[in-house]
Amino acid sequence: MREVTLFSFSFLHGRSSGTPSPHPRKQEPSAGTISRRKALLAGLGGGVISLAPQIVQARPVRRHTVAHTDTGLRVLTFSGRICEIQKKILFAGYTRQTHHRIITSGWDGSLTALQQQEKTNPKHWAAVMMENSSLALGGSAGLLAPLPEDAAQPNYSTSIDYAIAWDSSRFDTPPNWADFWDVARHPGRRSLRRDPRTTLEIALLADGVPSEMVYRTLNTQDGLMRAFRKLDQLRPYIVWWSTPEEAAQILKSGGALMGLAPTGEMLNTTAGDTKRFGICWQQRLQIRYGWGVPHSSASTAAALSFVSWLDQAQQQQAFSNAWPSLPSMKDMAVDNNLRHLAAPLVVDDIFWINHLNIIAEHFEQWALRK
Repeated sequence: MREVTLFSFSFLHGRSSGTPSPHPRKQEPSAGTISRRKALLAGLGGGVISLAPQIVQARPVRRHTVAHTDTGLRVLTFSGRICEIQKKILFAGYTRQTHHRIITSGWDGSLTALQQQEKTNPKHWAAVMMENSSLALGGSAGLLAPLPEDAAQPNYSTSIDYAIAWDSSRFDTPPNWADFWDVARHPGRRSLRRDPRTTLEIALLADGVPSEMVYRTLNTQDGLMRAFRKLDQLRPYIVWWSTPEEAAQILKSGGALMGLAPTGEMLNTTAGDTKRFGICWQQRLQIRYGWGVPHSSASTAAALSFVSWLDQAQQQQAFSNAWPSLPSMKDMAVDNNLRHLAAPLVVDDIFWINHLNIIAEHFEQWALRK
């Protein structure tokens, strides 16, 4: 395979040129060390942030409408099982308490989609669900409003586990990330997220980097190039997805032999599909999400109140209890490996707040390369 010279990521030798670090860099920083409100207010970038091109999947909406109307609050979230649980566990209860109906639309949660919505549909959306790193970068770019001082300050509202899912009829033993790359032994398409977050981490895991060393490795020029070189090996076989629901649909439709998918979406299947797909619980990743208010709706009290309510511990726990994210007790009883699950690799929000703008641009160039 022809090796292509990669980009020079000189920013890894110091602070990101696009986004200064809100905290001194610590060894192996944890996503739990930064609060969303503090990230939004800490001046994570002095100027306009360059948003790398991403696939935009926000649904068409009517223009010249407001986020809070007599009919309810409009929110952007992730279609599929995530939205289904939110409607049942969160939004229905909020409507009973406040008489504000929640009107949901699906999107991909990208900064590019948020930027487009703020430009074409200002004041249309009351709240948006995004990854924590996107929330922080959106705030520093002026796309999201900071939370009020008296708002709850957890660093995330919910976390979603992602793992290898595969067609169990094609494997005698559960595959790991190294097997994911072994197209000679396991020919077929692989589905991955079209985003450097999770994708570069997975490439290093497949290349033998221990999970506790992933971000230390990724934070170097050599480590980042190593991840891209590993992805080069798999490029012809990759099917890209942009939303959690799409990740599951690709596998269920037979579009890929195996892929990265949210565990909750794969467990949300019919009885036949549950037996059809396996999940590698031992090598999963975890993404943390939260809610933000678009800047154009910052003066809407109902929107700010809604997001503050979603950030409360009771709502976080209610969603976690309803989201299927672990093996069943029946599966644990028959599989000793499931009784002692390792903790997931938590996607490091601080790393991506510092470096997403530059890495995403190069990642998209790499993905588009023939």
